[in-house]
Amino acid sequence: MNFLQAKIKYIIIHEIGNKLRDEKVFFSSNIQAIDEDLEKILLNYFLKSFTSNQEILSFYHNSNLNLNEVYSYSKDLFTKNSENLFIENSQNIAKHLYEYTLHPKIIKGELIVVQIEDIIYNDKMINLLGIFKSENKDSFLKIIRSKDFINLKNDKGINLTKIEKGCLILNVNSNNGFVVFNIDNNSQHTEYWTNKFLNIKPINNNRHKTKEIMKICKSFADEVLSKKYETDVEFTFKNEYINYFEDTKSFDFDSFNEKIFKNEDVRKDFYEYKELNKSFFEFDFNDRFDVSLEDVKKEKKKIKNVIKLDTKLELKILLDKENGTKNIEKGFDTERGMSYYKIYFNEEIN
Repeated sequence: MNFLQAKIKYIIIHEIGNKLRDEKVFFSSNIQAIDEDLEKILLNYFLKSFTSNQEILSFYHNSNLNLNEVYSYSKDLFTKNSENLFIENSQNIAKHLYEYTLHPKIIKGELIVVQIEDIIYNDKMINLLGIFKSENKDSFLKIIRSKDFINLKNDKGINLTKIEKGCLILNVNSNNGFVVFNIDNNSQHTEYWTNKFLNIKPINNNRHKTKEIMKICKSFADEVLSKKYETDVEFTFKNEYINYFEDTKSFDFDSFNEKIFKNEDVRKDFYEYKELNKSFFEFDFNDRFDVSLEDVKKEKKKIKNVIKLDTKLELKILLDKENGTKNIEKGFDTERGMSYYKIYFNEEIN
């Protein structure tokens, strides 16, 4: 996306309380007036975090897409495009969000709804809708200058360097749920923003398919191999599937099956696992697709190969294209009555 010519058409701010604590909603009845300097600051805040390569999402509903509230309000705004309708639908969006503020850790905060024009996306000029919620406030020093001296006053406000919750809804692909980019930096306690308020899901493209098959492999290793086999079997599998995706441009299940499963027992366990859990994963093993190397690298970083021992020692094994787990050997010492690991190396690296 190119934001160089972007400008704000409408912006409005509401306050959303926590419904569980019986906090209320404050609705603004007018759009915010902004000057050129404030517009630059706001555009940087709204758009900067979305300049990196984001996962493409779209609105979703189990039965009828038009029953997705935020999708419906966004479609209405893009179609009719009037100030009064913008105010009304922004209030509807605020009401809809309020209905899901039922988790005790959700903090009262401002909801900003903004319509931005002149965005270049796939070589076309489009407009978009932005929805942002601030929660935690940062302290800052406000400088107050009088005739004879300067005072400092402590105040609290929105941190302009970080979006806590925010989405951009691009006015493209409207019949299939629009193109949506989303940020949720406080989702560890509640998923009300992404799954309930927005109800969005990834578009089933190469990136999504790459992430899903890698998620399946990692879950299989963590849930099955780690419990059923020795550690070296689990680590070898992780090493093999990471190497496969790093070296493969296009996925197909036959080549995956041939290159990954050297151990017939592990192969059978994987087939059983994928059949038992197919309803939990958004992936079709019959699909052929181009592997997203960028997402392979991200998923690789999430793999933690650590052996924790009862003698207060830990072994951290890095994924390695050439050696994998060949330089570590497990055995049992009959004299001590203890297991051991033998590690091979050429020299120590500081």
